[in-house]
Amino acid sequence: MRLFFIIIATLLLFCNVQLAAQKAEAYKAQWQFPPKDKSMVITAEQQREIAATEEEMKWFKDAKFGIFVHWGPALQVTDVLSWGRLGERPAANKPATNGIPAKVYDRQYLSFNPVDFDADEWMEQVKSFGAHYLVFTAKHHDGFCMFDAPNTDYDIEHTPFKRDICKELAEAARRHGVKIFWYYSQPDWTHPDCLRENHYESYLPYMKEQVEHLYTNYGRIDGVFWDHLTSKYWQWDSYHLLKDMRKWQPGLLSNPRSGFGWPDNDRRGDYDTPEQSLGPVDHPRYWEACLTMTDKWLYHKNGPIKKAENVLGMLIQVVGNGGNLLLNLGPNGEGTFVKEEAAEAARVGGWLQQYGNTLYNTRRGIYVGGDWGASTQRGDTLYLHVLEKLANDAAATISLPLLPVGIKLAEGVTLGFKGYRIENDRLLLDFDRAAFGMNLDNIVQLVLEEAPVSFERIPTWAGEPLANDKFKVSASSFNNQKHHPEAIYNTKGNVFSEGIHLKGWWEPEKEDEQPELTLHFPARTRVQTVLMSENMRSHSVRDYALLVQREAGGDWHEVYRGDVIGEGMRVKLSGEAIHGVKLRISQSAYATRISAFNAYE
Repeated sequence: MRLFFIIIATLLLFCNVQLAAQKAEAYKAQWQFPPKDKSMVITAEQQREIAATEEEMKWFKDAKFGIFVHWGPALQVTDVLSWGRLGERPAANKPATNGIPAKVYDRQYLSFNPVDFDADEWMEQVKSFGAHYLVFTAKHHDGFCMFDAPNTDYDIEHTPFKRDICKELAEAARRHGVKIFWYYSQPDWTHPDCLRENHYESYLPYMKEQVEHLYTNYGRIDGVFWDHLTSKYWQWDSYHLLKDMRKWQPGLLSNPRSGFGWPDNDRRGDYDTPEQSLGPVDHPRYWEACLTMTDKWLYHKNGPIKKAENVLGMLIQVVGNGGNLLLNLGPNGEGTFVKEEAAEAARVGGWLQQYGNTLYNTRRGIYVGGDWGASTQRGDTLYLHVLEKLANDAAATISLPLLPVGIKLAEGVTLGFKGYRIENDRLLLDFDRAAFGMNLDNIVQLVLEEAPVSFERIPTWAGEPLANDKFKVSASSFNNQKHHPEAIYNTKGNVFSEGIHLKGWWEPEKEDEQPELTLHFPARTRVQTVLMSENMRSHSVRDYALLVQREAGGDWHEVYRGDVIGEGMRVKLSGEAIHGVKLRISQSAYATRISAFNAYE
């Protein structure tokens, strides 16, 4: 009888899951429909016509670091821009089930008055952060316009502030030598005709008029950051619109979110835009990782703020793997960046002022990123960014495959590099252990006999984490079943494949004052590298240790102590055979959320 009830319960659960999936698919499908006429559907050749040239992309590839700003009246009642609105969501995957009632959300502009906003101050700060461009939310999905819109009163001019923020930002950007993009969401969740019956007759002209206004009334604008959600490119007439935009703004760059369904869907826009992810390790085209300084895109008063060390670690990995980092800050209701967020961003800028020459104006290096770090290059100069940390008993030597060209000069950009040698067809870099441990990024400059641009990139890490059947995982506690320690290893997304994009995580109970996560190896196992990551939205750890168990049932020995984890922290062990490895966290500023704890042989 018990078995019968288990079977029935399982069938009911399966049916509920299937029903939910069908409802979600039906919701998504209702926003998709054919083009109005055949001119909206284009050929691959037409798609190539509107692509930016390599010359037009050059400044963007040189810039490496930009600041994203999500801002709007909604911050007065929610910390989730647009998605915090309880209402219909054209082009979204699923309907809203909670949030601020639309009648309340949509009236927040009537009291929005950021009296301390100063566009020049923003641009000065952007430059002090080490960034070279700003992406600003001119209009998000909620339809509110942060500019003097020609066709709606739902804009900044009809707030108590009564000043065109986009105009002031564009003018300040030119004064300070900062490039500027408008973020513009094609879907508008407050317009009655968006993706509905009169979409082509009513909403599309409305949208196009706003876009034309943004790209013809504010002087030089360098790019557009679309956000199409699940829609198709023809629903926005994206080809003809982008063609016009490139006439209005020659050299304009476009991200890929102009709608799905392009003839070459893998080459939408001029570069790829992974979100809340470090992106791909060896991607065939240029890309930009956009991620948040806190856990939200919009202003979050008590949000978990990333430390400069976390941001820099991600920036170095992104640049070394062929991309830019676009870091989001959410200004407050007075119109200023949050003091604590700006302070960490300024620390990023301070580091870049000293070492930015190894990142700016470079391209991804001949070495593909791996457990040791990443590489960048400019002409005949190759910069090795060694991000890996050393356990107490690990040798202060980094081993890489041989280069296909000779080395004319090798010197440390940061302190601690002792020299290089070649042994057994490997390039070995030797460091002073004490100095190595003090550097965020141990940078070595190699001047080569020729620029390595004509050679294939060299893979440096073919490592696969130990399979699940090679260890057992345990934790001192977990706050619910969803965040059980095994959640890390049962999530298909939790692999080092296309960058570090980790979705499941272990989260201990709040009362656990010194949480531990442990991998137990039934047989002695030689572990070379331990990889750790925190949930991208919450980099919280401030003090932790790695410990190893050398004998079954024996004592645990601390082999490494650190103060930040962030994304993709690697620690090099001695390679000795051990029976277990433990992560012990002594201090977290916010909720501890570990999304990767993997051992590599």
